[in-house]
Amino acid sequence: MDWQDPLRSLAPISQHPAKKSTVLSELSVISDQELASLKVNVKLDRFGLGSARHNRAASILGYFYQFLEDEGRKILAREILLWIEDKDEDKLFELANHLVAAILLPFKASGGKAPAPVSLPSIFLDQDADIEEAMASIEPSGRQQAKLKQLCLRRDGYQCIYSGYFDKVSVKRRKVTLPSTASTGTTEYAHIIPFALGSFDDRQAVETENKAVIWWTLYRYFPGLRGKIDTASINQLENVVTLFDAVHTEFGDFDLTFWPQENALHSYETTLAMNTFAIHPKSGSSVIQLQQHDTSVPMPDPEYFKVHAIISRILEVSGLGSEIDQFLEAAAEAAENLDPNGSSDLGCLLSLKMLTRTWV
Repeated sequence: MDWQDPLRSLAPISQHPAKKSTVLSELSVISDQELASLKVNVKLDRFGLGSARHNRAASILGYFYQFLEDEGRKILAREILLWIEDKDEDKLFELANHLVAAILLPFKASGGKAPAPVSLPSIFLDQDADIEEAMASIEPSGRQQAKLKQLCLRRDGYQCIYSGYFDKVSVKRRKVTLPSTASTGTTEYAHIIPFALGSFDDRQAVETENKAVIWWTLYRYFPGLRGKIDTASINQLENVVTLFDAVHTEFGDFDLTFWPQENALHSYETTLAMNTFAIHPKSGSSVIQLQQHDTSVPMPDPEYFKVHAIISRILEVSGLGSEIDQFLEAAAEAAENLDPNGSSDLGCLLSLKMLTRTWV
C-alpha cells in the first residue's frame, strides 16, 4: 500500500528542555489550591513584556496552560514557574518551540490523513465469507485497513457518527436497510489520534527519533494516553470512527471536535470552528449520542476525543492553526517548484525537505 507519511519531512524535533533538568525529571503532585496560588498567568504576562519574542513565547505557553486538563496543566505550571524564577529565558523559548513542533505541527500536518482501505472487487458481494475470500489476494497492510473500516462500520451502524449519513457502499451491498428519510454518502474511517503518529519507517533515523519525541511529549501533557495508545496500537478500534468524507475533512482540519459529556456515556458536545459548514449533527442539536450497533466492537475512547479537542482549541485561539497551514502550503508549493534538473540551491532543497522552522 502506497502510504506517504505526512510527517516524514519534519525537521529533527529538539528534545524537551526538561530532559536537561534534574529538578524536573520527577514532578511532584500539587493540589488545585496550590496551582491557583502560583498565579501562572500573571507571571507569564510579566514575562511577555520583555520583547516581541517574549510575548510570543508567553502566548503559546499561556494557551497550553489554559486548555490542558488538570494533570497536564500542573506539569506545565511547574516548568514555567521554575524557569521564570530562575530567569532562564532560553528554557521558556525552547519549551514554547517544543510544544508547537512536537504537538501542534504533527497533529495539524497529519490530521485526516491515513492509508485508504483497498476497494473490494465488486459492489455485489453480500456475504462476509465472499469478502474474506476476495481479500485473500490483497497485501496484509491493505487487509488490515479494510478490516478496520468494516468493523468500524458495523459498530457505528454503517453511518457517520456525526451526520447520520449511511455508507452508500454498505447500502448497495445490503449490509444495512436504508430508512426512508435517510441520506447516503461516501464514508471513511477516521483516526482520532492521527494515524501518522503510529506509522513510521524505523530505517529512517530522524523519523524514528521524531516520533519518540512526539509520544514522550504527548504522555507528559496528556497523561491519560499512557498505557492506552502508542505507535503500535494507533489502529485500535477505540481510535477510529465512521465519518462522511466532508465531515472527516472538517475533523482532520481540527475544525470539528467532540467533547465527552461528564454524566452521559458516549455522549459528546460537538463544536464547529465555522458556522458555515452545511452538514448538521444527526441529533438536530450540538450534542450527539454514539450508538454501539455491534457490542463485540469496542467504542471510541473519550480520552482520544479530549486530546483532539484540546489541540483544536489551542490551534484556533492562538492563531497557530492558520499559521501552520500557511507554512505547510508554502513548503509544499516551493518543493513542487524546485528545478527538476537539480540546479536549485541545495540548502534550499534540504530546508524544504526537512520543513525547518523556529516558532518563537
